[in-house]
Amino acid sequence: MIPSTMKAWVLESPGELQLKEVEVPKIREDQVLIEIDRACICNGSDPGIFRGHEAYPTPLIFGHEASGRIVKKGNRAEGFELGQRVCWWFEAGAFAQYQAVTPGNVAMFQVPANLTFDEAPVMELVLAACRALMEVPPERGRRTISICGLGPSGLVLVQYARALGYEHIIGWDLYETRRKLAFSLGANAVYDPARIAGGQVHDIPESDVGVLMFGNDYLPGEPTVTAFMRSIRIGGLVVSYGHPERGCRFSPYVFQARNLWMRGPVNDMDVIRRRGEEVIGMVTDGRIRIEPLITNRVDFEDFLPAFENVLEHPEEQIKVILKWRD
Repeated sequence: MIPSTMKAWVLESPGELQLKEVEVPKIREDQVLIEIDRACICNGSDPGIFRGHEAYPTPLIFGHEASGRIVKKGNRAEGFELGQRVCWWFEAGAFAQYQAVTPGNVAMFQVPANLTFDEAPVMELVLAACRALMEVPPERGRRTISICGLGPSGLVLVQYARALGYEHIIGWDLYETRRKLAFSLGANAVYDPARIAGGQVHDIPESDVGVLMFGNDYLPGEPTVTAFMRSIRIGGLVVSYGHPERGCRFSPYVFQARNLWMRGPVNDMDVIRRRGEEVIGMVTDGRIRIEPLITNRVDFEDFLPAFENVLEHPEEQIKVILKWRD
């Protein structure tokens, strides 16, 4: 039986999160109600939403990475059945015991049978990260790729690039633990941008494609993006994926002199649904591994200190799983 109220982490105003008792969402005819099994912290977007974001007015139920079981469905919610375990990209309101989701507005999938409860909520991140390359397949003259930022999204993209057929994958990240993990997940080489002095990248093989997966730039001197652009071949592609709260700085001169072009990730839901089925298959057969990304597991009630640790020490964890129930 579905209760009338539930616990949820509510962002009352920027910087103020509270665990509250709220009403269970009432679904429309085109929605499903999902009993959340697990959720996880988004290292990229959650900090910016927490501090205040124009696209997310408060108060709101926090979080957007989750998975669970459909316990109620409207008459016009097609393609899914009661009892199915599902994951989806993208709908806010995940840090609660129940969430109303509109299948027609998101890319929703049945959770692969071989995924554990802890792995399932990370599928939102997997689908989100893979959007960076869904329309950038390897082809003649485009076989080498560099990924700047080896956080959770970057580590997923290392695996997706390998599964797509990129032959040489290079990673950039400040933190040694992430660089080591990228090696184990398929990167051919990794670099610490803090050790690249004065924009000198001549020792790094040029890439055909560069993907910006990181957030705020913490290094002094020349912007990291400018140095990264120097490592992309003349006429190459830069995919801008990350969400730096302070914006992205780079030299227009370097961008123009190297005749680079830039695009964002895929946002066409039809493409995400279609290519997402391929991503689900890559997770199912092990070409994209989720378990190595999980570094912390906490109860939902203990979310706040875990989130504060993500804010203050991003190098100490990759994916933090939040658990309501077994």
